[in-house]
Amino acid sequence: MSRTRPPARPDRRTAPRVAGLVLAAGGSSRMGTAKALLDADGMTFVGRLVQTLARAGCDPVVVVAPARTGAVADEAARSGARLVVNPDGAGGQIGSLRAGLSWLAHSNDPPAAVLFTPVDNPAVAPTTVEALIAAWDTARATSAARAAIVLPRWGDRRGHPVLADMRIAHEFHERGLPEGARTVVRRDPGRVVEVEVEDPGAVEDIDTPERYRRRFRPEASSGESA
Repeated sequence: MSRTRPPARPDRRTAPRVAGLVLAAGGSSRMGTAKALLDADGMTFVGRLVQTLARAGCDPVVVVAPARTGAVADEAARSGARLVVNPDGAGGQIGSLRAGLSWLAHSNDPPAAVLFTPVDNPAVAPTTVEALIAAWDTARATSAARAAIVLPRWGDRRGHPVLADMRIAHEFHERGLPEGARTVVRRDPGRVVEVEVEDPGAVEDIDTPERYRRRFRPEASSGESA
């Protein structure tokens, strides 16, 4: 594993394509309502993430939803994302990741890498996504054993999105991944690059009502604690 400061942003007109993948098919059991549709400073979680990934240069941006119709699918369409279905979130987060990766691998123009994030990390900054892409592109251009996985680190914590080179996409389809995607990420530290970012949003996992109020409704949280 290596750590790096964010390199210069590559020219996306000439660099290999990196797709964005928003995993939004889960049941939101801890939140009690669909996380993908919650308000995040005037945008839904899913809409904000689609915009963030697109602004940073991801193409295409794909949303994995629980159904082809319904509120999440409609919001994905309004946001300009492509839609992939993982029926009712089958298999949990790794099931949704597999659905998205399969769609990308069999598309007419597969990307060279994919950035994936659960929908409950809506506060990540576009500059963080740009830094991950730049680090991967730099490693690809300068090293024979280019980085297979690139992820952000804020302080002592790893976060999202995670960038995976498509040459290792098959590993996420393996059976027996006890920690899902994390098993693949931790498999070989030598192929992982950590990018230090000044972005607490990269590690904000907003999957409970308390965390949601603390991040997006601080006035409500203050009132409750008074």
